[in-house]
Amino acid sequence: MTASPQRLAPEEPAAPEAAEATLPLIQVGWVLPTDIQDLALLDAYEEARARVHTLLADLFPQFHWEMPLVRRHRYPPHGPLDPLELLELGLQEKIHFHWDFSLVVTPNDLHPRQRISTLGVPSSALEVAVMSSALLGPTTEIPERLAGLALHMLGHLWGLGHDEQGPMLPPESPESLSCVPFTEAQQIGVLARLEEVADERLEEEQARWGWLSFHWRTFWTDPQGIWLDIWDYAPWRLPLRMGRMTAATAVSIFFLLLGAESWEVGTHLSTPVLVLGALVTMVGATAFVFAGQNLGQISREVGWREQLVRSRMVIFGTLLLGIVFLWLFLFVTTFLIAALFPDQTVSGWAGVSLGGFSLLRHAAFMATVGVLAGALGGNLEEEEEIKADLLYDEET
Repeated sequence: MTASPQRLAPEEPAAPEAAEATLPLIQVGWVLPTDIQDLALLDAYEEARARVHTLLADLFPQFHWEMPLVRRHRYPPHGPLDPLELLELGLQEKIHFHWDFSLVVTPNDLHPRQRISTLGVPSSALEVAVMSSALLGPTTEIPERLAGLALHMLGHLWGLGHDEQGPMLPPESPESLSCVPFTEAQQIGVLARLEEVADERLEEEQARWGWLSFHWRTFWTDPQGIWLDIWDYAPWRLPLRMGRMTAATAVSIFFLLLGAESWEVGTHLSTPVLVLGALVTMVGATAFVFAGQNLGQISREVGWREQLVRSRMVIFGTLLLGIVFLWLFLFVTTFLIAALFPDQTVSGWAGVSLGGFSLLRHAAFMATVGVLAGALGGNLEEEEEIKADLLYDEET
């Protein structure tokens, strides 16, 4: 007798957990820094977190989404809080738990710097956002509105600007917040950003790094995202926001314009010396303010952390580009003012007959000296104010 062929059991489909484990992981941590005792409010926060998690998992099934929650009893649940402190706390938790992004949620009011009141403050440089439920209405309305606010904050962290549709619609009032999906155009931008984020962190690739190699690799993991974050901070407006730095620059330029020695030196310097001096001065002034204002001290974590180095790059790049725009403004302004001076007077100061090219050299020299004076004035700024100017995307 021949044995009958053995029938193979049909293969069972893979478990959803196993399928999700193979997807790139995106972690958005939620941090509650206040000692909340209201169970209804905690349930509202939990429901908002679940809504955001479900919506993002449906919109971007290419990734495995996790949204862990961490409670810290650091502040009482009443009285205004400084968003800058909460951003730094969120960064600390993000780096410690190796999250990709962090959302800090509090029932306290947030202390605004530019507006009368604010619902939240995103910081794409830190990849952290702070949200307040104080103005979101009764507890029954908080889940929907907080979820909408969280999506708005995450959109800013992912490089999106305000839009007329979807969660990036500017919330003119808490009632306008709702948990709606990103539009198709917004999803394209978010997907490109998340694909960069989901890559393996550099510190996970190997244990030992050199300073230069780690910074070089960090930049090239997401150069476009770093440049976009820097540009989104509008660095050309930084000189206007740093009043003491601009005042120190203006005073130095005013007195130098009326000094014969500055005209004689500026018009006789060679073009290569002026170009090299301007470049060295702008980088040096940036490093001076960066170190003097402790802008690199944004976390207590030690060792190599790609997220931390990336944040420092965005802060340094924003400050550097702001000083470049300050130099250009001083160059143009000085040239126009110098062109209005009487030729005989200026020629006597400089010791030579001046033409257009000599005025350009003098303007470059004055702009360089002005940037040096501005760097000294920049360290007169309040550390919290300059950090807020560099770290806040907006006050929503």
